[in-house]
Amino acid sequence: MKKSYVSYDTLVDYNKILDSYRVVVKNTEHKNKLFKYNLFLSSNLISIYNSLKGFKYHHSKYNIFLIKDPKYRVIMSENLTDKIVNHMVSEYILKPVLEPRFIDSNVATRVGMGSKHGFNLCKKYINNLKRKGKEVYVLKFDIKKYFYNIDHDILLNKLDKIYEDKRIISLLKDIIYSSNMSYVNKEIDTIINRELMKDLSVKQKDELKKVPRYNYHKGLAIGNVTSQILAIFYLNRIDHLIKEKLGCKYYIRYMDGGVIFDYDKERLKYMLKMLLKRSLLKRS
Repeated sequence: MKKSYVSYDTLVDYNKILDSYRVVVKNTEHKNKLFKYNLFLSSNLISIYNSLKGFKYHHSKYNIFLIKDPKYRVIMSENLTDKIVNHMVSEYILKPVLEPRFIDSNVATRVGMGSKHGFNLCKKYINNLKRKGKEVYVLKFDIKKYFYNIDHDILLNKLDKIYEDKRIISLLKDIIYSSNMSYVNKEIDTIINRELMKDLSVKQKDELKKVPRYNYHKGLAIGNVTSQILAIFYLNRIDHLIKEKLGCKYYIRYMDGGVIFDYDKERLKYMLKMLLKRSLLKRS
């Protein structure tokens, strides 16, 4: 696998920090936190610059909370400094190197892609297969608790094979390992127990009890912008295996789920066995 020569030094740039701040601000709903941050804006941004330049940046604690739509989920919100650094890592380190390696039908959270593009691909693939005048079969899959089951060591090993600059790996390791902190599960337990004390339906209580916790060296923080692209990348090898080596060219993946269209039912059965062996699928 050809390595990338993108440098860690690309992050040590005050103008990029400022640009990233401006992007993050547009998506920040907590105006009180933003007001306090802006009181010492220059100092805060220079602090980011110095921490990156001196290799002293470390991810801070998350603000962990529940959302209920469409079902109960835990969100791990970063402070503004971490959001800025995560945005920079995503824009200047991850996307330029990883996105060109993705298959075209990997449509999750990518500019110009998304669910609409995935839907259009579905129509295109079905129409192409129907022209052959045969029955069309579909294998649909999703991956059980995907974000919580991404193995840190496997992910970092994949990244290490791509990034030449070990300072980048060290920074990515700090961000990825941020879900390992013991307070994370303690806070999830606290907010779950607090919610369970409310007047809830049996279904809601069952949903709450199924909210996952993080195992050590497993899982990406749900809410980080870097988590999104790293989660897309994690199964990239399987994407290429399905579409190129195994010849399933009518394949679409959207983060933790996917569909394969084919007129060969036996090939889809084989694909299901292969996927069950290689990943954390649940039957759907």
